[in-house]
Amino acid sequence: MDYTVGELARRAGLTVRTLHHYEALGLLRPSGRSEAGYRRYGEADVLRLHRVLALRDAGLSLKDIAPLLDGEAPQPLAQVLQAQIEQIEAQLLAQETLLQTLRNAARRLAQHGDGGDALQVLLDAMQIRRVHERWFSPEQMRDLRQRWETLPLAERDAVEAEWPRLAAQARAAMDAGLDPATPAVQALVRRWLVLQRQFLNVAPGMEDTMRRMYAAEPELARQTGISPELIAYLRRSKATLPPEEQS
Repeated sequence: MDYTVGELARRAGLTVRTLHHYEALGLLRPSGRSEAGYRRYGEADVLRLHRVLALRDAGLSLKDIAPLLDGEAPQPLAQVLQAQIEQIEAQLLAQETLLQTLRNAARRLAQHGDGGDALQVLLDAMQIRRVHERWFSPEQMRDLRQRWETLPLAERDAVEAEWPRLAAQARAAMDAGLDPATPAVQALVRRWLVLQRQFLNVAPGMEDTMRRMYAAEPELARQTGISPELIAYLRRSKATLPPEEQS
């Protein structure tokens, strides 16, 4: 049994235009023509179309499918699939990170009210997310997200409240010209280190990445109050602590 292009399109749930596009890409060519020159597709063509659609649904690009089916792919199928897996994992991580960002913003709005600065809360959250994606590797983003999700909601709220409070107190000490070695500043640093260890130790290179990120992203410093100058001030204070407290 053979099919016209319209019949095959209806059977496959596609449009005629899509089948023509597949033909132009070398994915599916009619095995015959009618006396009037119209395309005719046989059972072998139907089977190939099913394979094309299966590989497309697996996420492979159309340009990669024809060489695979024709045995002319430059890479083994296992490598193609691994690349596709890695791409999907990266997309899932991005979506999960976005979901977490929106949940955090919604929780803050629920706690503090949906006032005139509600839009700014969301915009700031999205800006911080974009900055993090520029600086942290997918593995670091995954580890941070997993660490955050292990915290009870009450502890998440406490952490979110503590960071800006600590930053404000440390900046006040720095602006007042307090010596980093004074007990008051050291106490702030000890609290800072407790928070820092919860997140910066979850993946290799986190502390260095964080320091470079704040140095290069002035908008992030504006939103969080954590400027490169403040980080340097806290690091000088940290250096005055006993060695066992610095690690």
